[in-house]
Amino acid sequence: MERSLSYLSCFVRCAVVASIGLAVVPVQALSLADAVLLARQSDPTYLSAKANLSASRERSGQAVANHLPQISVTANTNANRRTYDTRDSPFPAAKDEYNSKSAQLSVTQPLWRSANRIAIIQADAAVAQADFQLAAAEQDLLIRLVQAWFDVMLARDIVAFTERQSDAMKFQWQQTTHGAGLGLATVTAVEEARTKHDQAIADHAIAETDQSIKLAVLEQIIGPVSRLSPPLLSDDFIQADFRSGTLEDLLSHAEAASPAILAASRALDAATEEIRKQRAGHEPTLDIVATYGRNGQGAGSFPGQNGYDINQRAIGFQLNIPLYSGGGQSAKVREAVALREKAMQDLESARRNARLAGKQAWFGWQAGNARKTAALQSVKYSVVALKASTTGKLNEVKTELDVLQARQQMYSSLRDLQKARYEMITSHLKLKAVVGQLIDADLVALDKWFVSYESRTADSSRLQHKTEPRTR
Repeated sequence: MERSLSYLSCFVRCAVVASIGLAVVPVQALSLADAVLLARQSDPTYLSAKANLSASRERSGQAVANHLPQISVTANTNANRRTYDTRDSPFPAAKDEYNSKSAQLSVTQPLWRSANRIAIIQADAAVAQADFQLAAAEQDLLIRLVQAWFDVMLARDIVAFTERQSDAMKFQWQQTTHGAGLGLATVTAVEEARTKHDQAIADHAIAETDQSIKLAVLEQIIGPVSRLSPPLLSDDFIQADFRSGTLEDLLSHAEAASPAILAASRALDAATEEIRKQRAGHEPTLDIVATYGRNGQGAGSFPGQNGYDINQRAIGFQLNIPLYSGGGQSAKVREAVALREKAMQDLESARRNARLAGKQAWFGWQAGNARKTAALQSVKYSVVALKASTTGKLNEVKTELDVLQARQQMYSSLRDLQKARYEMITSHLKLKAVVGQLIDADLVALDKWFVSYESRTADSSRLQHKTEPRTR
């Protein structure tokens, strides 16, 4: 008996797989590992975070550069035409045509610029912030990808279920109409059956629309795909159980290791340094300035004078004491103080969001586990009910409609079971993302639990042959 039920359960599961395979043709074979690679290459949010990190590193280099010597060279050459006319002189005006040129090398070494020194510390904090932002973007990318992936799988399962439901309602309507012709059913029963059939058709259309939307969400992450049909989750999949710790342990770990919280903390550090930098704008600055220049002119300053060359060297200190800037520098300080307050609130928001995400994932896994337990019991019951209906039909105490309804109950139970398993997988991965521990390998490892349509369809044909009831 138990062996028969086991065969029948496997048969019905494979029948669901076969029906799904008919509903969605697997045009493009795409593994989750392929999807991860595509996501890293094309997801705009993740690529934006990478570009932001590169920009932050360059800003750090700029801050260091302002603390180093500034060297510049200037040069010019001019062709001159000069007319020299002496007032009240009987002599004609003198005319000269000559070339003049100059070149100067300038070196400025900051000695005391507090703003530049603080800017280096601030830039380092900004680089650390961008680094953690990229880590948070990676966690978010993987979670969005796996969520979209399983959403497409669930939508595909629902399409298959609603298609079977539509077929069942159509058969029931036909049977009721036939019974009404024989005087065995009322007009009300016929209209009710037709209403259920129309609703089943609408549900199937809605499910197909939802599947297209879920695929569009996946395309936002990995780029355009053509009629993607994801694989099926194996019945042998073993879900990891993380319940060795407590929820508070998880939340404490999240607050200490969440990339989003760490990024917000570094943003607060950078905002604090910005206040110090703007206040340093009120302080004097001191530089060493050295110049070396050469000037040459083809004629003297007066007609008849010979040309000359001048070499000049200078070195000294340059002191700048800001006295009044119209209140602009004070306004910059107040702006920096307000931005630090914003950074503090952003940090608190990041903490709360991390705790919320942790709780959602924790309780989501618990709820999925409860739904899985209930769905497994429902599958067990529907197996027994389907076997009883099949046997009853052979003994002419059950009708084809009874068998069809039992089979529909089986499909519904398996759909709920798959949904619960998907929820448990995504919730477990979200828990790892909350503490910043989700990596590509966690998603790639799921590929070994996926099976192709071809193998499951072959299994369904084999098991159908073994479990096909024999007529007496």
